[in-house]
This record gives sequence, structure tokens and C-alpha cells, in this order.
Amino acid sequence: MPLNLNAKWPVIAALLLASLGLTGCSELLFRQTCVGLTKDMRYCLAPLPHDFAPATDKPLTHPRIQPATESTTKPAIMASQQTDSNTGVSSPQSFSQKVSIKVGKESHELLTQLELEGERMTLVGLAPLGQALFTLVYDGNTLSSEQSVLLGDNFKAEYLMAMMQLIYWPEQSIRAHLEGGHLVTGLCDAAGDSLVNTSSCRQIYSQDTLNSKSALQSHVVQIRYQQNVGDALWQAHISLTMPQAKFELEIEPI
Repeated sequence: MPLNLNAKWPVIAALLLASLGLTGCSELLFRQTCVGLTKDMRYCLAPLPHDFAPATDKPLTHPRIQPATESTTKPAIMASQQTDSNTGVSSPQSFSQKVSIKVGKESHELLTQLELEGERMTLVGLAPLGQALFTLVYDGNTLSSEQSVLLGDNFKAEYLMAMMQLIYWPEQSIRAHLEGGHLVTGLCDAAGDSLVNTSSCRQIYSQDTLNSKSALQSHVVQIRYQQNVGDALWQAHISLTMPQAKFELEIEPI
């Protein structure tokens, strides 16, 4: 059953923020792999793509919605031509990040290590001073969470894993695992065509919003990528916002 983000996410994020400086005994939990973004929209974790190619292609000049039947040979924010594969990533990859989370007026920081190997996706969270908070492991089928007992049962690890996939996974993979919503990609604004820096966006809209004739179409999720031309996506500064939940996530590569 999909979770209602508007009802659940503020509590989930608040628990995370309150627990960043805490350590204690850990417990192993198995999590659901589908998370609710709105009442009628959810995202289900996708298998690891075979590989992640550097995002060297010039981003689109105008936002667009890519139908499921559209050819994926056109350039996009990240290598959309990559498809899901049971073989997982072709070689081990590891990325260290500084993550800032803001919910309303509350904010905090943590360090994360994202590791991709074979069919396994591992996300480790540390407090700024290095205390272990959680280790999330997704093998393409199940999601397990080894976390401090002080985080409590209401800490929803699946949301963190889902956010990482929405940020980094190929577009066609996200579209295939997004239910009740549409992913739109392109430049965030006119300044995004700079030859020095690019500012590309992913925006997720609900079906009802896209069907509306109103000129004011509010996105459920917006992800902004700021990077130098030729840099891989993993080198980008990431800003993810969810206005309805008053939630902001900033990722800075280390």
C-alpha cells in the first residue's frame, strides 16, 4: 500500500534530524521497496543499471516528457540509453557525499557513502563526527536497514534510498518505476546554457497536475543539477526540493 508522503514524510525527516548525533546498538530491519510521493503517486526501487556513463551530453534546451515508447537515443541529463540489467553495475563504484537536510526551519548535516557493486546498492550514513547512523542495502529485490535503535521504528530508510535513485538513476529507469506521475527533464532556466556551468532539472508531476488546464503546474519533486560541462553526474551539486512536504535535500560531492 502506498504511503502518504504529506502525512508521513515530515515525521520521518524530523526523526532523522533529531537523531543525527546519537549512537547506540543497531538493529536489522527489512523495508518495503515502494514509497509514496503523494496520495496517488509512488516510486518503487529499481534494479541497478548496468553502468552509469559520464553526463557529457549537452542537456535538453526545453523541458519535455518522454513517453515510454520514445527512442532513448537522444541526449538527456544522464545516460538514458542505459537500461536495467540483472548483472548490475559493471564495476564497483563508491561516492562520498556531504548531505544537508532541511524540513521547515529545522536543518542538519550528515555524511554518506554510496556504493554500487554488482546488483547491490549500499548507502551508509554517518553523523558529522563519524558516528554510524545506518547502513541500507538494496539487492534489487529486498531492502534491509541496519540502524541505530535510537532512530526508532518510524525511521523510513526506503525514502532515502528512493531519493538517491530519483537523483542518479537513468531517466527511463525512473519512468518505468514511477506510478501515477510523470518525469520532465530539461534546463532549469535560461542561465543553464552557459558554457561554463550547466543547471539541469528533473521535475516530477502528478497525473492530475499535467491534465489540468491551469497555467500554474506545481511539481511534487524538483531536482536541480549544477555541474561543469563534461563532469560526470556524480560530480554535480544536487538540490532536491519537495514543496508540499517543505523538504529540501542538498548533496555536495566530497
